[in-house]
Amino acid sequence: MVEQHLPALEGERVQYSGDTWELTGEIDIKQNGELIHAKARTPDRVRGSTSLLGFTLESPPASLNPGNPGNLSGELEQNDTGYELVVRRPHATTRYRLNNLRST
Repeated sequence: MVEQHLPALEGERVQYSGDTWELTGEIDIKQNGELIHAKARTPDRVRGSTSLLGFTLESPPASLNPGNPGNLSGELEQNDTGYELVVRRPHATTRYRLNNLRST
């Protein structure tokens, strides 16, 4: 597991599993870079639930190297099929699709 902070993701909102989730900007790179967990919370509740939104690599094997992720930037994109986390490195762009939610 490698934790990174992507400032561009802070405050981004996602509609998923019947709730609105607000990303904190914190991500964990898992499973040899094929999975990213993004920390999120429900902003409209008094206490706010926290969860991990799971993004899975769309085109293996071109994943991030969790042992040496380097300089990363990321952004959230929405299209007709859902949400994608787009992670950019100096010489590559990698796309991850939102496909699960896990309470913390």
